[in-house]
Amino acid sequence: MYVRTVQREQRIGPPTVDTELRYQRCTWCSTVVFRTVLLCPTCSSTELCWSTSPGHGTVSGVVEVRRKGHRPRMVAVVELADGVRMRCLVKGMSPCAVTPFGASVSIVEVAPDGIPVFRLDPLRRERW
Repeated sequence: MYVRTVQREQRIGPPTVDTELRYQRCTWCSTVVFRTVLLCPTCSSTELCWSTSPGHGTVSGVVEVRRKGHRPRMVAVVELADGVRMRCLVKGMSPCAVTPFGASVSIVEVAPDGIPVFRLDPLRRERW
């Protein structure tokens, strides 16, 4: 019996590094899915391919989330460089500060619960 090893150029599956931002895109309807699924939620196609984002984008919206017994946290909508909008956390934004719409951000890590954590880029932070 012979075992043949196949080298794949494109990685398959969820990210293996904490700072890598990967998502699934449907090849039929181009819907973007951030959680690992077997079927596209829009067209029910099984042809989903993995894409890697560069991890840079701009802030399009921010809201402060308060829960009883927890500290308030800032949840932002970030538009990535490849045109995808996603919900995430942004480090460096305080609840009392002015909301930096259009500020440049880059990824720091992906939390264990799957929510990406971005940080304000230092060059843009001085401007705000």
